[in-house]
Amino acid sequence: MPYSKYFKHGQKLFLKRIFADEDRQALDSMTAYVMNCGQSCLEISLPYGSDAADAYPFEEGMIFELSTDYNSMGLRLRASFLARTSRKDIRLQFQDNLEFVSRRMYRRIDVNAWVGVERPCKGLSGMREAWEESLQKLESGVSAAELTEFKKCLINMAGGGLRLLMTEETEPADLLLLFLSIGDKKGIICALAEVVWTGQADLEGVIPTGLRFVNIRESDQTRIDAVVNRLLKHLENR
Repeated sequence: MPYSKYFKHGQKLFLKRIFADEDRQALDSMTAYVMNCGQSCLEISLPYGSDAADAYPFEEGMIFELSTDYNSMGLRLRASFLARTSRKDIRLQFQDNLEFVSRRMYRRIDVNAWVGVERPCKGLSGMREAWEESLQKLESGVSAAELTEFKKCLINMAGGGLRLLMTEETEPADLLLLFLSIGDKKGIICALAEVVWTGQADLEGVIPTGLRFVNIRESDQTRIDAVVNRLLKHLENR
């Protein structure tokens, strides 16, 4: 198959790790950009710093689902990890024929929620570790108030991410640790998110920021979807 028809230099991709262990119930994903596409291999670059490829625990044969946009459609296929080609670039081998799919569109709603935002370090490895450690602390009974300072703010929330008004300047691919209280009385949600876009700051220095979850428990995404759908249904019935 002429994969190069569908993958062009600079094209944005999303990589989702596929686990053989069915007990793994968390989203593990990354953004990447196409550097070169051959008959059977794809070379991509990770945008999380100069050592991003070293920071992720890649192993030969590790499977990822690749997804991207193509002619207003969703395109996906699986590929396996072959090698690091630099400290931020990797080579993947295509595993099966690509398919066109309807892009999953998460329903969204504006809602006031208690949100905590932390950036304890920079870099993919350190932020992934911070997410894992925060989950473990929450599970052990540590109060979320000890991990972050919560502020009530208006967010646009969906299962795939959220839009948040921030005073801190960020750039696309910056990683942030999020703590969310969504009002379903099931505990604090902790997720690792990447900045997808930023808007213009207003006169008070508040910056609209779009965030996509890259590490989050699937059960927490389901919780967010349930709350969003319940609130939307309530609005529709008013």
